[in-house]
Amino acid sequence: MQTLPSAPTADERLLRWFALLAAWACYAQIGAKYIAYVGCALLCLNLLRQRGRGAAYWQEPGVRWLAAFLVLMLLSSAWSQAPWNRVAAHVWTYSLLALMPLIVAACPPRVAEQALGHFVAASAVVGLLFLMRSQGLLATDPAALIWMATLEATGNQRVVTSLLLAVGAVLGLWLASRQTMLHWRVLASLAALMAAAGLVLQDRRTGMVVLPVMLFAWALSSQRGLLRKTAGLLAVVLAAALGWQASDTVRLRFAEGVAELRHYQSNDQVATSWGQRVRMLELTSQMVREKPLLGHGAGSWQTLWQARVTPQTALAVHTTPHNEFMLFTVQAGALGLLLFLTWLGMMIVGAARSGPAGAAALMLWTAIALSALFNAVFRDVRFALPLMLLVGWAGAVARSGRAGMDPR
Repeated sequence: MQTLPSAPTADERLLRWFALLAAWACYAQIGAKYIAYVGCALLCLNLLRQRGRGAAYWQEPGVRWLAAFLVLMLLSSAWSQAPWNRVAAHVWTYSLLALMPLIVAACPPRVAEQALGHFVAASAVVGLLFLMRSQGLLATDPAALIWMATLEATGNQRVVTSLLLAVGAVLGLWLASRQTMLHWRVLASLAALMAAAGLVLQDRRTGMVVLPVMLFAWALSSQRGLLRKTAGLLAVVLAAALGWQASDTVRLRFAEGVAELRHYQSNDQVATSWGQRVRMLELTSQMVREKPLLGHGAGSWQTLWQARVTPQTALAVHTTPHNEFMLFTVQAGALGLLLFLTWLGMMIVGAARSGPAGAAALMLWTAIALSALFNAVFRDVRFALPLMLLVGWAGAVARSGRAGMDPR
């Protein structure tokens, strides 16, 4: 006789309502993101404790590799020449990654999927705001909290909004593909379309680069057989080409970046966005060559950077090299990079092996890995907190696709 699912406990209901609110906090200020991510992880830890499944945390794929990386980063504090507060800030930020497997191990897949649905709804609202502003229908107040985190965001927060809109668009399409009721498919598709519209109307390039790559990953993983995979990839290429032709903003932003690289000069006076990134990679490579095995220690990059660049230039204000993998290598050397890449690779492979249920996790890990090439997505909590929350929920959904795991 088939066992009927038990009714949710009070703690499970609390987690559900907290997760739904946390999904909307992905677009909020840093304080709300902290509460959302840490709160969700602690509620999941409580569920593991109640169920007597504390060992499930260590059974998650790659978690021991992540633990080894975090231990190495902590030990590297001993040989870091950075100020203690900078060292502590780096170690603390990276340690937040250890909370994500708690969400994967304990969050009920149904709750996780609902939370992802609410994030898609939040992305659609943000996309609608961009659309309304482009049509002169919205008078924004730069002092309003919602505008400061979305429409009027500056610096990396602006990049975060771009990336989250791209994630919201592909998750909307993924959710639409999982619905059996027509009206839910239509609503999810419309939400994805609105998030994509907001992505095109904003002026950062990160989400524009990540969106087609996530769709490629989905097309390769979701279809069986060479013919279907090829058809899926062609559909992604066609959609990307249509978006390129339809949006002047997209074409102009990438043309601007190419022009910056063509006129790049290797000196500290470079002021363009892509030009500065090239200069940072040049000088960061020098740091790596000085201590290639174990690095300069946690939090060391900014100290080394300030000693190498001309003060009072646009380059001098940077606190990261805008490349997470280079940042890891400077701090923890080749050994630290190897540990981290092993963990990241296991996350991607584990999502791919989870079947259709792992598609969202695969797309998110692909987005994170790609974004880490030109942003500090783990060091900067504006990236890390919402991305780890989302990929934790996606991992919980993927858990239901693994044989022998608890599907609840």
